[in-house]
Parts: sequence; C-alpha cells; structure tokens
Amino acid sequence: MLKDGLHAALLRLMQPRLMRWRQALAIIIVVQAIGAALVLLRLDLNNAPELYFPHDAPATVLERELRTEFPNDEILIGLFAGEGLYSAATLAALERVSAHMERHPDVDRVFALTRVDHISGTADGFVVEPLIDAEALDEGSKDGADGEGKRLARVLGDRFMPGWLASTDGKAMALVVRTHKLGESRQRQSIETEFYAAVDAEQMREKLVAVAGTVALDAAEMRSMLRDTLIFTPLVMALGLALLYWVVGRLVPVVLGAVAMSTAVVASVGLIAAIGQPYTLVTAMVPTLISAYTVSNLLHLYAALKRTRDAGFRRPKRVVFALQIVHTPAIFNVLTTAAGMISLMLVPIPPIQVFGLIAAIGVVVIYFVVFYLVPPFLVKFDRGPWPSGEGGFAWTKRLSCTLANFAIRRAGWVAGTVLALVLATAPLLLKVQAESDLLKFFKEDHPLTQSTAKVEAALVGVTALEIVVDGPGRDAFKDAARLQRIKALQTQVEALPEVDRALSMMDIVEEMNWAFNEEDEAFRRLPDDDRMLSQLLLIYDGRDLQELVNGEYQRMRILLNVNVHGANAIQAVIDKIDALVAEVDAPELKWQTAGYGRLFADQEDLLVVGQLHSFLGAFGQIFLIMLVLWRSFPSAVISMLPNLAPLFFVFALMGAAGIYLDMATVLIAGVVLGITVDDTIHIFHNYQERRRKGYGAVFSVARSFEASGRAVVATSLLLVSQFMLLATSSFVPTAHFGMLTAVGLLAGQLMELILLPALLVLWSRVEGRFRKA
Repeated sequence: MLKDGLHAALLRLMQPRLMRWRQALAIIIVVQAIGAALVLLRLDLNNAPELYFPHDAPATVLERELRTEFPNDEILIGLFAGEGLYSAATLAALERVSAHMERHPDVDRVFALTRVDHISGTADGFVVEPLIDAEALDEGSKDGADGEGKRLARVLGDRFMPGWLASTDGKAMALVVRTHKLGESRQRQSIETEFYAAVDAEQMREKLVAVAGTVALDAAEMRSMLRDTLIFTPLVMALGLALLYWVVGRLVPVVLGAVAMSTAVVASVGLIAAIGQPYTLVTAMVPTLISAYTVSNLLHLYAALKRTRDAGFRRPKRVVFALQIVHTPAIFNVLTTAAGMISLMLVPIPPIQVFGLIAAIGVVVIYFVVFYLVPPFLVKFDRGPWPSGEGGFAWTKRLSCTLANFAIRRAGWVAGTVLALVLATAPLLLKVQAESDLLKFFKEDHPLTQSTAKVEAALVGVTALEIVVDGPGRDAFKDAARLQRIKALQTQVEALPEVDRALSMMDIVEEMNWAFNEEDEAFRRLPDDDRMLSQLLLIYDGRDLQELVNGEYQRMRILLNVNVHGANAIQAVIDKIDALVAEVDAPELKWQTAGYGRLFADQEDLLVVGQLHSFLGAFGQIFLIMLVLWRSFPSAVISMLPNLAPLFFVFALMGAAGIYLDMATVLIAGVVLGITVDDTIHIFHNYQERRRKGYGAVFSVARSFEASGRAVVATSLLLVSQFMLLATSSFVPTAHFGMLTAVGLLAGQLMELILLPALLVLWSRVEGRFRKA
C-alpha cells in the first residue's frame, strides 16, 4: 500500500500541468547560488587544536584550570641566523619587532634577548635587570666584533638563554611570541601574518630562517585545508559529472546531476554553519563525500531508467517504473549508509562527531534530492535517445557479468582464496598504530617541517609538557626541603634524552641564591633553610617567577621542552616521568602532567577506542538493517561478509605502509562500510526477488548481476576516481583519506563481483543438502 501510494503521488507530481518546469529549475539554481553565498559568509573556518579535545576529558579540564592561574603555552618561534646577529642594529631591530608583536591583542608576551630578565649579583644582594638593555643600544656606533662579542658572551653566560633564545654556538637566536588563550585559527593566522610584516618592516627577512611552533602549525593546517577545499571540491564534482556523462552518454541527466550535487553539498555545508559548528580539517571532507555519493545514487537511478526505456515505456511511466525498481534498495541504502556515518559519533573527538552527523543527514538529503527532485525534471526534459549497444552502460555490464560468471563457476575456489588472503595479511593489522603527530600531516619538504627541524637543531624541542605539582596548602613551596625533593625529580626528568630543557621556580631561586652570594658557584643551588628561601622570594622583583608558581605558593609547574612530536613518543615520555614521580618520597604532593603534549598524547587512546566503537556501531546497525531487509540471518551474514573484507584489507594496507590511524583515517571504516554495502543491497535485492519467483540460485545470481552489476561497476568507478583525486593532495590527511577510501571502495567492488556470487552459490548448495536431509 505504501509503495502504491508513493507511485501515485509521484505520477501526480510529474504531471507537467502542476509545475512550470523551466522556472522551477531556474529558481532552484538561483536559490543554491544565494544559499552558497550565505553559507560561506556564516561558515566558521576554524581548525584550532583545542577543537579536537573532548570538553570533559581530564587533560582538557586540567588545561582550563591551569590557564586561570598560569600563562598559555602556545607559541610562535622565529629563528634568525646570519652575520651580525649580536650587532646593535640587529638587536635594536629585533626589539622593534618584539614591541610591535606585543601590541597585538592576541599576544601575551614576547621573549627576545632584549626582553628577558638577567639576575646579577651586587654588593648588597642581587638585581634583576634586562639581559640586553635595548635603550642602551646605539645603532649608529661602530662597536664591531668587540661589542658583539661582549653581548654574545653575556647571553651565553646566562643560565637560561643557551638553547632557548640563543644557540650555543652563537650562530642563531630566536624570538618567541606567547599568545593568550586562543580559540580560532584565524587568530593564529593573524599573529603569523603580523610577525612576517614586522620582520619585513625591519628588513630582517633574509635573517629569518625558520618559523615554527603551535601557532605556525595551526596556520599551516588552515592554509592546507582551505587550499584542498577550494581545489578538490570543484574538481571532484567536475570529475563526477564527466564520468557520469561518459557512462550515461546524455547531457540532460548530467545537468540534473550537477543540480543534485550542488543542492546536496550546499545543504550539508550549510547545516554545519546552521548548527554553529566550525569547518575543520575533518568536516572539510564532507563536500567530497556528498558529491561522490550523490553521483552514486544517480547512477543507480539512471541504470533503472535505461532499463525501462529499453523496455519501451514512455514518459512519465518509465520514470515511475524506474523508481519502483530502485526505491526499496534506495531506502535501505540510505539507512545503511547513514548508519555507517552516524557511527562516527561514537569517536569521542568533536570534529569527527560533527562529520558523522552531517554526513548522515547529507545522505538523507541526497535520497530526497535524487529520488524526489530529479525525477520530475527527467520527465519534462529527458526526451532524447539513450545510448544502446556498446555505449553507455554496456562495458560495465560485460565486466560485471564476466566476473560474476567466473565466481559462480569457481565458487569454492574464490571463497578459499579470499580466506587465504585474509589469513596471510592478518598480521599486518597488528602493525597499525594510532598516532596524533600533527607535523606528519605535512611532507618532509614542507616549510613548516623544515622550520621545525631547524629550530630544534639550533635550540630546544618545540613540544611543550608541564609537570604540575600541588602542595598540601598555602606556602607549601616556601619549604626548602620540599623544593629540594622536587628539584631532584626535575634533574632526573631533564636527564631524559627526549627532554631538552626544564624550567621551574627552583631554577629561579637557585639563580637568586647564587647572585645573592656574590655569584659564588658553590651557592648555585637551593638554600638550605626556609628563612633564606623566604628572604629571596621577598626581594625578587622580576616577572618570571610568577609564571612558574601561583601567588599562594601552593601550585607550581615545571616547564619541559621535548624533542618528540607524536602521541606515542610523548606518551612514552609521560610514562617515564610518572615512573620517576612514583619514586619521590613526598606523599603530600599531587603530581599531574599537562600541556599541549599531554593533550595530543591522550588523543591516541581516544582514536583507538573511538575506532573500535565506531566500527562496532556501524557493523551492528547495518547488520540489523540487513536482517530486517532480508528477514534471514544467513542472508544478512552473507551480505555483510563482502563488505567487511574491504575494511580488513584497508587496515592491512595501513599496517604494511605504516599509515597511522589519525583524524582522517579514523573516518574510513564508517565511510567505506556505509557506501560499499549499497551495491550489495541492489544486487542482493534483485537476487531475492528472483528466488521468491522460484528461479534457481545460479540463474538468479547471473540475472541479478546482469541487471544491477553494470550500475554497481559504474558507481564504483566514479567513487574510486573521485576519491583517488584526493590522493594527489600535498596535505597528508587529505591524501591518505582519499587513497585509502578509494582502495576500500575498489576492494569492496571486487568482493561484491567475486565473493558475493560465490557465497550465494555455496549457500544455495548447503541449503539444498539440508532440504534433502
């Protein structure tokens, strides 16, 4: 009854008198153009790192708590090298760049050789003074090598500068811009742009050899994401339309396909803006997915339309009967694909959850666009002849029938070969690693990758970690004995090969004690008694100490510069720190690890757990849908096996090629499983229809592949080609997503054309034996 009512409604809808077709099509196109413009105006382009951390994760909660008391650890590093670095002119120019950057509203503090404190001994104690006094620099003086040498000696003689703001060989120096807590990539881009402008204004660009740090990283990711969106979204759509024309050989269906694609893409991207979510590296893949999936659905509709046209039906009945052929599989395609996408909401990383939600809704939009918007226009405008014989779908039909017939004749051999391949490649799955190394998103020759290498070769590692220590109460860290125990731990941590630098309040206190005692090296240590410690803290008038311990002296942090970047390597460092902390005899102290490094390290567990939950969610939902559709447990199992095999081989490829499970590749299981199962439904639906009519298994399989196989091959060709286009991107996440999705879809195609018919034939033999028994 529901199907008959639908067909009657479609017939009424397609009566030419009920719609002014040309005007309606023009209105749709105009509305799309206006909608696209409004979407772009409202879309929040933002790939900020903090967007990828769950709001309630322990590390995220600690991060928010710390930033209420201590400065942010997000930085931009500019590395300068060349002749005359320590000349008055260069240092004065560096000071002007620093002053310019510190006026930026999103900048908290700038560290440069002219803007840091130096503790020196005096006759009656110590003084905190500028390391290099910018006001005393005489740019017009001819201080020559002697003046430069004195400044270099002063800088390298400072306890804290070598390796941080100056290389130990004196050939490079850094300017470090520390930001306020930022929430948008555009803020980071603004800081980076302003930095380059300030450097250019002082004519120091030739000395600027590297720009790195978290600010530069986010800015580079944002540029890559926008470039890929602007390049690949139209290219993927154009390729889809070109291949669509090659397959169907008709202009009108292609034009309607363009309208359908743009409608679905604008609606999906517009939804991201409407719900107030940012357009990130992950959600930037939505337009490609929606474009490709729209073409896939159009091809199934066009294949059915060609069959009804070849059968002699005229408008509008041929369109209605074509819809009748594909309508049931199409509904279940929507359900299974949406299930695959919505399963990504089980990954506890917000942009991935948004991708899953938008993609699932986009699939539903595609269904209504393809099966309700396109057909009326086909009725009105599609009047010319469709290709026959060797044109159009003919070559895809031959390919699908050839492979299916081979699988039917060699069913046992095919199933055994696939099983042997699975067993042989199974060990490769164990090599797949979850990793959140953002630098790996860029190739080795990318400016950011090279800049980071230069900075770490000249200075210290750019990865930030913090050891947060909470004392038992107010003034807990005015206890000299307690500080000595914490300092012992810091010394052990700093000895780790991955840690290039450690800084804490103990280092400042040691320097004060050294200066207070006439710069006697024997006193470059913590004081022995609380009274002396309190006296030093009382007379200190610098600003560095307050960034390392809070005003109540109850919470302190030890800042670490680490020379590793990946989540696994950072987690290994954290594990070593935890092991050292466990040996500290101070039960009254609470120890925690924080900082950007800790946040990225935690992403590994989120990705692994999320991938497992996403896969189980997608598999469970799709299996239940199959069970409802076929009303047979064996049929549901058989229809799922060809769609699980591609996922297996995708992860085997990742293990063999060393491709990490990251923000992009974690999407693949849901996407591939959700899409590949569509073709299985079309084939299996035709098979079941013929079996219900009393035809034998072999005949039903062969005829089903003859009817649906050509559209299946054509859609796979389109999808694989579109996703392979993404593999040419220089941005590694986009390239990996495109390549692995294409591989998964291609493997799914082969499994549907070879494994599925083999399984159907083998199961029919098993059923026959049971009946005889």
